[in-house]
This record gives sequence, structure tokens and C-alpha cells, in this order.
Amino acid sequence: MKNMKRNRPSRVERESLFAALGAVTLLSAGASAASSPQPPPGFTSHLADTLGAKIHYLKGGSGPALLLIHGWPETWYEWRKMMPALARHYTVIAADLRGFGESSLEPAGYDKKTLANDLHVLMVRLGYTRATVVGHDWGAPVAYAYAAQHRDAVDKLVLVEGALFGPWTENIEPLWFFHLLRLPNGYAENLITGRERQFLSCFYDNREMHVVPAFDKSVIDIYTAAYARPGRMGPSYGLYRTIDDDVRDNAIFSKTKLAVPVLAVGADKGIGQGVIQSAHVVAANVTPVLFNHTGHFIPEERPEALTEAIELFLAGKPVPASWTPPGL
Repeated sequence: MKNMKRNRPSRVERESLFAALGAVTLLSAGASAASSPQPPPGFTSHLADTLGAKIHYLKGGSGPALLLIHGWPETWYEWRKMMPALARHYTVIAADLRGFGESSLEPAGYDKKTLANDLHVLMVRLGYTRATVVGHDWGAPVAYAYAAQHRDAVDKLVLVEGALFGPWTENIEPLWFFHLLRLPNGYAENLITGRERQFLSCFYDNREMHVVPAFDKSVIDIYTAAYARPGRMGPSYGLYRTIDDDVRDNAIFSKTKLAVPVLAVGADKGIGQGVIQSAHVVAANVTPVLFNHTGHFIPEERPEALTEAIELFLAGKPVPASWTPPGL
């Protein structure tokens, strides 16, 4: 969801996207041949029926439960660099949202309230009546919806580079692709189907979205292979086309602020203060952190630093209000 300050695409974004979408080449052989990513050491892969969907998740470690919720356009795999470290002290569950990754493809239910309920049912079925919930990008609004609906089931909440939509949001289409993906009558589907890699590479390869080059070819192959399967871009459109539902739901949820501690993490080259500001609207106890010299995809760019911030927060220790890479 990146920087919320501008709406129009830059010249670099326009040229790279439309040059890619205008190409007539098929998806690369590397993407089509990519296999499902392997679990990190110490983790196992599972599938659970949550009544509304079959949710794929990875589980590893021991200790209090820690649920990781991915953003877009990614899957559970965005947490791979952090999962082994977090599993030293926590039971880590990294799930694919319904319709994404290896979870079941469903025709509806991509509003954040429903996505959150999928994951709550998952956690209850796994025997975890309480958990810390962490979300990045669209995973952050899902994490908030989880905490807002199931207040006794959340110990702490971590929102990473994901601003919450509500009556306080001035523009629900802050970036160019929000409008594109929300267009009716199958416009985005007709434009993108068969060109998923070209479209998504605009986010993985775009220099304006990254400080650290976090997506090499092998990683891009994994993500684009997941999204290029028949029907698998549909949930992406669902995330954006249900924003109006999210605004209405969050208007109700936010009438009572969250009491649990909330860590709000922004990136100076991403949404930044927008994450922190929206967290203050919905929660009474917010710890803000701004990552400097960092892009939107913090779990990919700065996994060690983000892991450290989360561990400090969960341990009840002070978390510095800003982080800057050593040497800068």
C-alpha cells in the first residue's frame, strides 16, 4: 500500500507498468515452473477447515501463540526471514489468507472482518484462545479486525505498514492502483489476466517502493506463480473492492478503542506516519516506531530489525521510536 501522500503514478511507474502490460510475451518459464516454497527449518505446513474456507498455515516453535498475517501481493512467505528467530520464544503460525497462497479460493469474503474471522476460527481450532496478532500491509487491517471483534482473544497487536480505513480516511484510493483494481465490470481482470507477472513486477521491481532490493528473481517467481494460477488474482481485487465495507465496519469497531497494547510500525519510504496516526484512532495504548531508510515491505527489507522491535514489544521492554540502519 506504500506511501499514502500521492495519488498519481510517477513517470517511472507509468512507463514500467504499461511497457510490461503491452508486451505480448507469455509468463516466463521460471515463474510457471516455480514450485510452492518450502517451510523454514522447524516449521510444518498444514491445511485447516474454518467453515468459510480452508486455510493454509505454517506452524513452528514453542511458547505463547504469535499469528503472522501477510500483505499484498505476497503470501505467508513474506515472513520466512523472521519466522525461525521468532520461533525461539513463541509458537509461530503464519497463515495464507483465504484465496491466497495455498488457502482455498472462495468467491467472496475478502472484507477484512471476514478474513479476520477465518483466522480466529483457525486459532481456536488449533487450541489457542489467546494470541499476539501481527499484520503487514493488508494484513494489518485484518489484524485490527481480529482484535476488534475478538478482544479477549488478543494479547497484543502489531500493525506493520498498513493504515486502517475508516471515516477518518480522507481518500480511500490514495494510490493509482487502488482505483484500477476497484474498477467495475471486469476491467482489471481483462487488463491483467495472462499478464500477472508483468503487472506484479511493478511492485516487486519498483525502486520507489524499496530502499533495500528485497525481491530477487527466485522470490518474484514464487509470488507471481502463486498469483498467476487461474482465478488467483480474484482475491486481490476483492481486497480493494471491499474497502467501503471496511470503512463501515471500522466505524463501528472504533467506537470502543482497543485496550490491548499496539505496536504501530511505519517506514519513512512507505506509509510511515499514516500507520501510526490510524492506530491512535482505534487504540488507547500505541507504541509508535518509524523505520528510516526503509521501504514499504519491511519484513522483506529489514527482517532482523523488525524481529527485534517485535520481541522488545512482546517482552514489555521499551521500543525506540525510530530505527536507522547502522552506519547511516
